[in-house]
Amino acid sequence: MQVTKHEIDSQILGRAILEVSGPYDGELAQLEAQYVREQNPRLVIYKAPIEDIASIQALEEHGFQFIETQLRLTQRLRKPFDTGKTPYSFERVTTEEHLAEVLEIAGSTFTDDRFLVDPKLPDAHAISAARYQAYVRQSFVRENERVYRLVNAAGKTVAFKTNRIVNPEEALMLLGGVHADYKAAGLAAINAFYDFNELIKNGVRRFTTHVSARNYGVMNLEISGFQYKIKQTFIVLRKLYA
Repeated sequence: MQVTKHEIDSQILGRAILEVSGPYDGELAQLEAQYVREQNPRLVIYKAPIEDIASIQALEEHGFQFIETQLRLTQRLRKPFDTGKTPYSFERVTTEEHLAEVLEIAGSTFTDDRFLVDPKLPDAHAISAARYQAYVRQSFVRENERVYRLVNAAGKTVAFKTNRIVNPEEALMLLGGVHADYKAAGLAAINAFYDFNELIKNGVRRFTTHVSARNYGVMNLEISGFQYKIKQTFIVLRKLYA
């Protein structure tokens, strides 16, 4: 089993946030003693394939608790999507001014984040908002990541997308959100179509994304609407430390 520190989450919470990965091997007690001594974590995450009941139960016996079911989805991009005569444009964010508009959306649009819904985390909303804003800013500065904004006819940023180029033909979809004033306008699908077309234009042919199983709206859109394929399902457990 390996331990990885989530740097952004750790900065936001003010203490180490760790993730334990790899097959459960019965050595967790020893590993835990080591990471508690060396890193004093506030929270540790373990993401197990839903089929791995033995590991899930072993982690529960060790004090880890269920917090989320997560789906890994994949999709192939074969041809551009018709965006019709929608009064929007889709552009890469390259200035701090436009980034600020995206960050405003990122700080308020998400409602199904596992930090936000955790009843034992204080100041959950502030934590969740700050995390997403930090991840968007990270995508803004990384060479292999992109931030895009959907702009209406008045020049207002109404939605955004971020993604990471894994290799010339593959991407990882990271975050996306719609401004609160426009969530009833069907912009989630329009925002996605523009993002798909941008990826295709840049030579990307397939991508992977992750979604929380409690986010019914996004799951219905991506699985039923866009025909994403379910690649794997995970149970996310976490343990809090005083």
